[in-house]
Amino acid sequence: MLRKQAGLVALTALSLAVLLPEAAVPVPAEEARRLVDQAMALAALDGEADLARATALLEEAERAEPRLVQTRADRALVELLEAAARRDEATQLADGAALLASGRDLRERALEELRPLWRAHPSDAAVLRALAVYSGLDGNAPETARLVAQARAAGAADPWIDLAEMAGRAGAAGREGSVPILSAFVASHPGLGRPRMMLVRALIDLGRTEAALAALDHLLVLSPNHARAKRLKALILSPPPAQVEFRPAPDDAPPPSPPGLLPRKPSGGR
Repeated sequence: MLRKQAGLVALTALSLAVLLPEAAVPVPAEEARRLVDQAMALAALDGEADLARATALLEEAERAEPRLVQTRADRALVELLEAAARRDEATQLADGAALLASGRDLRERALEELRPLWRAHPSDAAVLRALAVYSGLDGNAPETARLVAQARAAGAADPWIDLAEMAGRAGAAGREGSVPILSAFVASHPGLGRPRMMLVRALIDLGRTEAALAALDHLLVLSPNHARAKRLKALILSPPPAQVEFRPAPDDAPPPSPPGLLPRKPSGGR
């Protein structure tokens, strides 16, 4: 009888485990938050591999704690950083159309992820922060200022909010005006790689190659494995492509001679 009751209890527990969704099982939030912290520390470096690893850690955190809104908002923020990096790199390549399209697609995907989060949690600091970064990297200064103010009112106060605000101001300042804004931000936020890369691009656009190379070297000290910075540095230092110039023959040039063997110098004794 006891064995029968024990079997019934075990069967009931098994049935509940099958019927209850995985999200209903309580999971400590500490592990998810630890993964989020690791991911955002990698995202700050802004390297290609760093952003990919940050995305993977945030996906792992989301599986550990699906109810944590910050995880999904931060994943969208990292995707926005990667999208901007792809678009920036594509502008330096002669065949960058595919990379440019992938950056645009990733940006739109991140925005699609943020829209339902904003509808469900319009006052969440992490959601507002990601939207502010989206708007700032897109160069929409008025919208960025509005979102930054809302995010700070919701309690967000970190370098990502500062980055969004600065990106909006730099985008509105034009090429010449963006360089002092970016330079000052890099000096006050030395641990962020994204503004350093933005400064390099602005210097290249202005033809200030030596300053761009110096900024790239500083970025590679912060993030030695920054693949995009290495590729950009190699591109700057590569020699220009050879130019082949065809010139027409002058009018008084002698007519071409028929093909044949060249005359040979007679050898001695013959």
